[in-house]
Amino acid sequence: MFRNPEDPENSLKAKIPEGKKAIADKGYLGEQHTKIAPPSQYDSRELAEFKNRARARHENFNARKKSFNVLSSTFRITKNKKEKHKIVFEVVCILCQYDMENGHPLWDV
Repeated sequence: MFRNPEDPENSLKAKIPEGKKAIADKGYLGEQHTKIAPPSQYDSRELAEFKNRARARHENFNARKKSFNVLSSTFRITKNKKEKHKIVFEVVCILCQYDMENGHPLWDV
């Protein structure tokens, strides 16, 4: 989770190194901090194209995760299931990472 009100120190936002930004979509336009770079009318053509390629690459990774049908159905999270959900999601990401490192890489941005 980019913002994690329950555990802000372990949010994705907290893990972005100082001086670096995450490329975001329009859903983050209202965010008032320096850790993200959503689309902007002030972006140069080259920067806008770079951000588009980066978002498309990320969507490709999301599609790979969704190919594991465990992520396509509703998962009703109770207190006991929350940790199991996290484990399943991490396993799916690890399998996608393994696939990328063994013949099916994402394209360069």
